[in-house]
Amino acid sequence: MDRELAEKTSLLALKIGAAMDNNLALIKDGCSEQEFKNYQQATGKVMGELLTSFMNPIYEQHPSLKPKKMGGEYEVDPKIYK
Repeated sequence: MDRELAEKTSLLALKIGAAMDNNLALIKDGCSEQEFKNYQQATGKVMGELLTSFMNPIYEQHPSLKPKKMGGEYEVDPKIYK
C-alpha cells in the first residue's frame, strides 16, 4: 500500500476506535452493569483486532505513520475525532 493510502486508512481506523470508545461512554448509564460489561468486552475485542490485524501491518510497512500516542512519531490532528 502506498503511503498516502496507508495514511488515510490509518486515520480511518483511529476514527473508528475513537467512535467505539465514545459509544461506550454514551451507553454506560443507559444499560445494566452486566450489559455494559458485555459491550465493553465486545468493544475491546473489536478494537484489539482492529489494532493487530489492520493498523499494525500499516505501521510495520510505514513506521512514520505510527501515532505518537502509540509510541510513534506521527502527530494526529485531533480534529479527525470530531
